[in-house]
Amino acid sequence: MTDFEIICQKVDDLINSLGGYWSKEWLIEPVIEELGEFSKELQISAGLHPGKTTSSEKLMEEYGDLLFAVIALGRGLNIQIEESLLNTISKYTNRKK
Repeated sequence: MTDFEIICQKVDDLINSLGGYWSKEWLIEPVIEELGEFSKELQISAGLHPGKTTSSEKLMEEYGDLLFAVIALGRGLNIQIEESLLNTISKYTNRKK
């Protein structure tokens, strides 16, 4: 089992301990919410919201929340996440040739 598969299994275990995955039509909602929260912190860090501050720790926290939501989306849809990501890396690598 790869490190990535172990991470995905930990996401599964946590979600199952909380009652299981939502129905497919609702799995995107946490991704949208977490993307918005990450985006806000990123904009603050770029100085687009004068008077507000953030930290690298807060950015990392929000990024982790976003990754968790994206992994949960894939797992809830029974997507082989590691394979999907490796295929995308290969696609972009081949485009550069």
